[in-house]
Amino acid sequence: MKKPATRKRVLRPAVTPEQRYHMINDAAYFRTLKHQLDTGEAEDQAESWCEVEAEIDAVLKHQHAG
Repeated sequence: MKKPATRKRVLRPAVTPEQRYHMINDAAYFRTLKHQLDTGEAEDQAESWCEVEAEIDAVLKHQHAG
């Protein structure tokens, strides 16, 4: 009797710390730029960095788990 085909789990390549840093840096830059264009006011860059960092880490964690 033939075994049913099993699906192989495809592993996504891990993101290096340097790639993660650049992802956060780019997203924080564009978020700050958008805020300045929308409001005409400067945004706290450290706060923006922390928020973007949490968002990127959540996405990466989700991708790693799934």
